[in-house]
Amino acid sequence: MKKTKKRKIAAMEFTRRTMPISLIDVSSTEDSFEKKELKNRAAYFLLNGEPEFAVNDTGNGRYALLAADRDFYALKATGAKEIKVRVYAFTDKHAEAFTIVEKLKNERLGAMEEGYLMKRLISDHSFTQDDVAALIGRSRPAVANILRLLTLDAQVVGLIESGRLSAGHARTLVKVPKEKQLAFAEEAIRRDFSVREMERAVKAFLTPPEILQKEKEAKAAAKSEELKAFVERMRSVFGTKVSLIGNAKKGRLYIDYYSSEDLYRFEELLDVIENNR
Repeated sequence: MKKTKKRKIAAMEFTRRTMPISLIDVSSTEDSFEKKELKNRAAYFLLNGEPEFAVNDTGNGRYALLAADRDFYALKATGAKEIKVRVYAFTDKHAEAFTIVEKLKNERLGAMEEGYLMKRLISDHSFTQDDVAALIGRSRPAVANILRLLTLDAQVVGLIESGRLSAGHARTLVKVPKEKQLAFAEEAIRRDFSVREMERAVKAFLTPPEILQKEKEAKAAAKSEELKAFVERMRSVFGTKVSLIGNAKKGRLYIDYYSSEDLYRFEELLDVIENNR
């Protein structure tokens, strides 16, 4: 089998340094994060040691933080004056790709946010789904499933982003015509469908009635064959005629006997069953 070469972001070489925290520029603001979250993270760093950050040398004596903005502000809250960094020399485009990959690898993101970031790697940076999967440590099917969410109706996407509809539920709607997706999503929320129930509802909608009927008949026939085999086993074990009326859910079993020896044999079988319970 041909091995797939792992795609890398260009110019991944770096140097390790410790520098004044005041030299680091951050694209986000401290107000973007909850104070309680930053406080808890700061306490973690005080107990377990400071992390190492990735920065880009902008060539003017200052450095741009490439990822982990929340941890940067948390470390700053500890009163730290210096910071341990890996210094890269990326172009703006490569810096953007590196930042996206780091977010996908290390941050807790919603399914839609992950999808938007993966799409940027593919559309803006010419990565394939295989490239994205290798860079962030996921399988290609997992990446493909996230990207499929971007094809859904905009209102359904809104339900995912608000947390009212899970990504698992939403993925079942990909094959449903867009004009029907919102109705399915709202019905799933109203009736509190599980993902499996949602899958069944979508399948029933997409499958022609005659096909569903054939599948139902095939399942019934399979159950019937299983019951026939079960009755034959009983006939073989009991050594007499066994009849069944009913189906796999409900019915009656009739065991014929023709002599006292038959009854004695049944009693012996019952003894064996009771002794092995």
